[in-house]
Amino acid sequence: MNIGIPLSKFAYTPEAYAYEKYLKKLGHQIQLDYELDPDNDINIYFMGTRPFWKKKEGRAIEIHEYQSLSTPPHAHLKNFAKKIVNKKPSGRIFLNNFVHHDLNFTDDVPYIYRDMGVDDALFQSPSENPLYDIIYCGSIAGRNGLIEVLRRLAGNYKVVVVGQVSDLESSLLKHENITILGRVERKDLPEIYRNSRFGLNFTPDLYPYNIQTSTKTLEYLASGLGVISNKYKWSEQFFNEIDYQPVWLDDFDFLKTIEMNGRLIVSLPLIHRYAWKNILSDSKFDVFLREIQNENV
Repeated sequence: MNIGIPLSKFAYTPEAYAYEKYLKKLGHQIQLDYELDPDNDINIYFMGTRPFWKKKEGRAIEIHEYQSLSTPPHAHLKNFAKKIVNKKPSGRIFLNNFVHHDLNFTDDVPYIYRDMGVDDALFQSPSENPLYDIIYCGSIAGRNGLIEVLRRLAGNYKVVVVGQVSDLESSLLKHENITILGRVERKDLPEIYRNSRFGLNFTPDLYPYNIQTSTKTLEYLASGLGVISNKYKWSEQFFNEIDYQPVWLDDFDFLKTIEMNGRLIVSLPLIHRYAWKNILSDSKFDVFLREIQNENV
């Protein structure tokens, strides 16, 4: 099959590259681009909106992927609007049952669940002499309390921050023990992770953030880092499922706990199930695409 997978100029979508790698190995021809050929056999769209009144071009079968839910303000209203406005595709992909349930599609369109995965390059052994104690990888904006936590950690440990940081945030994070790398190339992430002892997951305990997979947490664990995290629905459920005890920021003595723990490494079989090839195989991704094509011949 000729399968189109979109890229975004505004966000990095690791699943797009994972799809390309996985599907090419199975013999498919992949178009990975910002604009998709409307005459592909199948085009997958990361939603967004694709209004039902927009005239269809070409013959490509459409699959809509919902990686996340709408964010505040008026998150539920935005979710409802997506449901009403978006055209009916031939198939849908949802991050998980929570996303599927809250979007509440009531039609008979076939679907699968596909969780987030980890790039092969991130399954590695950490450095015996890391440059940093703690890495935070992700956005700073919209995460109230994060800057205070990073500064508190910097009182005892060397902290590195990876991701978009505004001038104001940079000034607030100015500290002799905080290194700000900003946005980096994806290929450079494994080495930065390898040179850290712990990874920090700081996710607002607000809908919908608190029910969505923390990709960075998966990446930290794959790289052999210990994890420091706040408590919220997804994190408590996830760590319970893999039988792992992180350092909880909610604990009064979390700074002392970090020092006592050193580094807690998750057994590889548990975290290897989140390798992209396993995520896509377990979700029967290729089977799903073939069935959608057969139903629309």
